[in-house]
Amino acid sequence: MEPRVFPIINCADILNTRSFYQRVFGAEQVYQFPDEGDPVYLSLAVGGGHIALGVGTGPAMYGATPLPATGHAVDVCVYVPDLDGVLEAAPEHGGTLAVPATDTPWGERVAYVRDPEGTMLLVIQEDPDD
Repeated sequence: MEPRVFPIINCADILNTRSFYQRVFGAEQVYQFPDEGDPVYLSLAVGGGHIALGVGTGPAMYGATPLPATGHAVDVCVYVPDLDGVLEAAPEHGGTLAVPATDTPWGERVAYVRDPEGTMLLVIQEDPDD
């Protein structure tokens, strides 16, 4: 098995955050722990990648409670086929627009959206020629 990397987004409201990713990005839940009842950890497939959501309101295995996503150090990048659709759907499902869509000098159309937990998402319009 090859190494793989995916972000874990620590959440105060894991179910609401799952709903946001499902409705805005078409995420599909592929794992839940525990199997039944209220989840404390979820894995979501988003296109060809994965993200995880974890309840981040208490100490983690390393002993400290994860910090909320304010003054964050990581942006989660999401390529989408319809940037305008994401920007329309995000506020309807608890997200906020941080930076409106703009064309970049390197040729991509991008925007920044915060998920319901405050995680910064760099959303990029896919190039249909790629």
